[in-house]
Amino acid sequence: MSMHLLLGSRPAHRGWRSCVVAVVAALALSLPAAGCSGGGDKEHSANDTFVYLSSRGLVTEWDPARSYSDEVVVLSNVYETLTRYNYVTGRTQGVLATRWTASKDRRTWTFTLRDNVRFHSGHPLTAEAVKSSIERTMRLKASASYVWDPVERITAIGKRQVRFELSRPAPVDLIASATYAAWIYEVSDDAEDYRATARGTGPYTIASWNPAGENEVELTAFEDYWGGWRGNRYKKVVFQAAPQSSTAAQLMDSGDATYAGGLPPQLVDTLRGRPNVTVYERPSWQTLIGLMNTEKKPLDDIRVRRAVADALDYRELVKASRGALVASDGVIPEGMLGHTTTLDMPGDQDRARKLLKEAGYGPGSGRTVKLEMTYPAGDDTVRTLGDLMKAQLRPFGIDLQVAGLAWASAQWPRAKKKNVNERQDIFVMWWWPDDPEPLSYFRNVFRTEKEISYNLAYYSDPGLDRLIDQVGALTATNPDEAVRTYRTMQEIIIRDAPQLFLGTNTYQRVLSSDVKGFVDNPAYANVVFVHDLTHK
Repeated sequence: MSMHLLLGSRPAHRGWRSCVVAVVAALALSLPAAGCSGGGDKEHSANDTFVYLSSRGLVTEWDPARSYSDEVVVLSNVYETLTRYNYVTGRTQGVLATRWTASKDRRTWTFTLRDNVRFHSGHPLTAEAVKSSIERTMRLKASASYVWDPVERITAIGKRQVRFELSRPAPVDLIASATYAAWIYEVSDDAEDYRATARGTGPYTIASWNPAGENEVELTAFEDYWGGWRGNRYKKVVFQAAPQSSTAAQLMDSGDATYAGGLPPQLVDTLRGRPNVTVYERPSWQTLIGLMNTEKKPLDDIRVRRAVADALDYRELVKASRGALVASDGVIPEGMLGHTTTLDMPGDQDRARKLLKEAGYGPGSGRTVKLEMTYPAGDDTVRTLGDLMKAQLRPFGIDLQVAGLAWASAQWPRAKKKNVNERQDIFVMWWWPDDPEPLSYFRNVFRTEKEISYNLAYYSDPGLDRLIDQVGALTATNPDEAVRTYRTMQEIIIRDAPQLFLGTNTYQRVLSSDVKGFVDNPAYANVVFVHDLTHK
């Protein structure tokens, strides 16, 4: 994934804050915890209102071409894409497109649009509207617009067909299903229009936005939605601020909320088996990575970087996460093209000692490796891991200092400072792909950058750059060769050690037991497609 706005806020993990101990005890006894009560409309939650608990300040950008942060959970219910990735089948399925064809060389794609679709304005969805939407997104070069880079020309063929002509082969059906930058919308020259009136085709429209309020965003049903409203579907969606995980757990237990994601495992455990809630768990595509500053001493020495990576006990780190993480098999998580379990992953502590000795560090050398690691403040899983990493590295003569920094105002700006010595040594963040391809794990994080964006290891390898530039076309034309290329790319990263593989997030979602039809799709991190659900 890319984080081109506030990736530090993605995922929106809520910490184990002030009331956790009280809430754990209270939930065990089915009693309220004093001083930690939450509000909500229980009657609506039980009937036609879906209450999604989120962190405060959910929406940072309303423009669907610019959005690249947590508001994805809102906008994915307001806007739609041509296709959507089905994790179970490993294929795309139609949303605004009903079918599509590709030329043999995968450089020309033609999509046929669904009939009788209307924007929230009442205007019909046309091929020209799709063309204008994607061209504007490409022109703005914001968010994940790079996914459209292979597109040279878009042509509207009549009212219901759109043709994409590419400069190189690419899987446009996957691109069109991207989490960001693939939404279809009515184009407006007035930026305020995207906030004041939703310009999508989705099942919900924006009823209200109150950034400082308990209910930050409220959506209401678009009655003319092409998918209809048969059955007991939710007609209203409320994104309710619950910045404290203790409050979120209470609201779920009391029935005043419908969905909570990112609760600490300690609180999830207290909710298991309760008749009014269901806990869903599955591995995600969100990886926790530590980017090591390859330009700053002592990590500019590959031996030191590899030693740090080898010195960590990853099994112990995963165990300490209490179910929030599983061990990483490589750069690419399970379920994606190119994933493999046969890479020679770091974790050889004897090799760590040898490498440190070669580099002139380690016990008995008189030289200590001093490192500072930063992570997005408020992420208690990472804070717990940081404390353990500090203890694990100490016997190797590595002094690790750990600091949680506000993403937007401190951590990311510091990593982009011109003076390399003012940057942190290890930059910890979550990463997941923008579309159902693994390319953004490499293109965004490890491809050579002239201007610092997300390659916060400041890593450069011309050979890897060439493979990154080639693998997208291979995915479309020769998937087996793409798999082999992705393996080589991962071996390069492991060899050069710009990254610590700290684990892959396990989704732990708590939903009301009234909810039917929930599917946790790792291609759309933290998104609930509410119209797909029904309730009792």
